[in-house]
Amino acid sequence: MKYIKNIKIYDTEYTKKRLGPNKDGGYVVLDELCKKCNILYSYGISDDVSFELDFLSNNPKTKVRLFDHTIESLPASHENFCFLKEGISFEKQPNLNTLENHLKHYGDLNLFNKILKIDVEWNEWNVFEQMPDNILSQFDQIFCEFHFIPVVYNGSNSPYFTKFNKFVYGEINDSLFNKYQNVLEKIYKHYYIFHLHINNSLPLNKINGQTFPPLVEISFVNKNLIKNPKLTKQKFPIENLDFPNKDYKEDILNFDWNEFYE
Repeated sequence: MKYIKNIKIYDTEYTKKRLGPNKDGGYVVLDELCKKCNILYSYGISDDVSFELDFLSNNPKTKVRLFDHTIESLPASHENFCFLKEGISFEKQPNLNTLENHLKHYGDLNLFNKILKIDVEWNEWNVFEQMPDNILSQFDQIFCEFHFIPVVYNGSNSPYFTKFNKFVYGEINDSLFNKYQNVLEKIYKHYYIFHLHINNSLPLNKINGQTFPPLVEISFVNKNLIKNPKLTKQKFPIENLDFPNKDYKEDILNFDWNEFYE
């Protein structure tokens, strides 16, 4: 599975810090770059702004733009919050709009010291796939939960149709995995991964003998801000930085990202 093997995590000269709760909704950030942040764009709010509030408690001058078309209002308020009842998409649609248009709406296009946080339930693939490079590259850091969802055949048919359906599902997965790889390669042109964490809401999948996680929270840093990146030797998850998304279940501990470095 090429997209998994090509995920490389780098050490940087900056300090990692967790913001948000010690469960689902928290992300690992680079503290020094957050302190320089003027604007945070946050997509996919639902009923949780704990990350954004924690971000502001550490960086009180940051303007926070929040977007979600599935809610009427934010679950909590802050003087630095600005909420727009729109989701993110690869094109303008009812209740949806592009990142570029949102940047223009707030007058933030081409401004420095911006951060992007996005958790939009698999729609991240279409968003990043269609995003122009000059928009994608504008952020110091990106925090995103990626949904590496395959299709799995669990039907019970005749031997012929079982084989046939498995073949079709395999073709669909190949197409999905190519999409995942192409989008990540597009992001890699501008960013290094400096941290990731497997969301334990779903168990590991196994397709064609390869085990992989379906939900991964990935933290990126702009390559222009890193002087000497080195492939990390750190094992994940990291104690006191990473916590189970579902705090009533054990975190996923049996997946070694470093094995793909060879």
